[in-house]
Amino acid sequence: MRKQEERRKVLSDRAFMIWIVLLGVAAAGIRFIVALPHGGFMSDQQLFVDWMEQVRQRGLASVYIEGSNINYPPIFLLLMDLYREAVGWFGIVPTAGELSFKGVLIMLDLILLAAALPLTRSLGRTRSRLFVLALLALNPALIFGSASWGQVDMLHGMLMAATLLVLPNLPLLAGVLFALALLSKFQAVTLLAVLGIYFLRRLADRQGVRSLALFAAGFAGIAGATTVFFAMSGGLRAMVKGAYLSAVGMYPQVTMNAMNIWYYFIGTSPTTPDTTRVLGFLTLRSAGFLLLALFVAFTAVYLWKSRLNAPSLLKSAALVNFAFFMLPTEIHERYSVPALVLSIFVCLYDRKWRVPAILLSLSVTANLWMVQAGAIGTYTGLAVVYANVGLLLWMVGSLYRELRQNRVTDVQPTTQ
Repeated sequence: MRKQEERRKVLSDRAFMIWIVLLGVAAAGIRFIVALPHGGFMSDQQLFVDWMEQVRQRGLASVYIEGSNINYPPIFLLLMDLYREAVGWFGIVPTAGELSFKGVLIMLDLILLAAALPLTRSLGRTRSRLFVLALLALNPALIFGSASWGQVDMLHGMLMAATLLVLPNLPLLAGVLFALALLSKFQAVTLLAVLGIYFLRRLADRQGVRSLALFAAGFAGIAGATTVFFAMSGGLRAMVKGAYLSAVGMYPQVTMNAMNIWYYFIGTSPTTPDTTRVLGFLTLRSAGFLLLALFVAFTAVYLWKSRLNAPSLLKSAALVNFAFFMLPTEIHERYSVPALVLSIFVCLYDRKWRVPAILLSLSVTANLWMVQAGAIGTYTGLAVVYANVGLLLWMVGSLYRELRQNRVTDVQPTTQ
């Protein structure tokens, strides 16, 4: 009976390809439709266009030394420069708020969606795979973030997910992808908690030396080439400072429009300085990191006691990244995107994550829209906060139930 049901879920080659083509057309069409009438978040886009011009004038190797206000890692700068050169052949000058600039973000989205095809290949021509691909292609949060707002968060989110998907079987490629993720956005550093436990567990089982060596080689290849590239121009220190250190502590308040626990949920208004002390010695900033550390510790226990496969890695990373959005101070509204992308890929393996992934898509969209539209109301914001808190607790509960189930499974009956 189960085999017959599984067969009904498998589509023919032709039917599957038709669905893929329709998803691709819809993904591109909706993004262009959204991008054309909406200027988006102009301050971000104007900054990106300015960076594009600075790279044109000074070159990528020197732009961190001679340029100004550049606080993103070099991958996005490189991609924008390549895009500027390509559209320049047609006489197009990228302009903030217009399709001429947003084209680079839409193109990135479509390339990343195409990359999702091989990443999900293990599920074959099933409806579950189509569900995940559709949730990526037609996701309102991902569409709004790039085509309307004008940001690039899907890039490092997809690289983070790809790292974990290929890690068990292709550790060399995983190392390359993780390096690229870090060179795209510093938030990818959150994967270190998951990767660290993964390799510690593998080494404890005396099976992970080769895997760790391959991962390190892939990472070192990309990181080393980047280091040499910037060091040759004398710009390595400036790049590290600008791309990874300059934005830390820039906005010392409990939340930068992120609908997390600091948005009135525990009694703090968004503008409360996170240097405010509680209990006489602990700042709110420190309290946020302590809360995050507790969630990371729980995730470490879950991963240590779970099978080291793609589903457990994705679930662990989704929880860590959503906890990173919900618990520390100074978090921006867009920092939830990697957690969303990771949660969508979990749906490849666990149907119970489908509804939460859809709800998270809606809460992220609402948060982004309220910020861009300048329509943040205390009670509407709190509604999103309560939804996010519920989703965070659901993730914890889901992983905890798996832990208990694994414990029961591991107990073998004794024979008399």
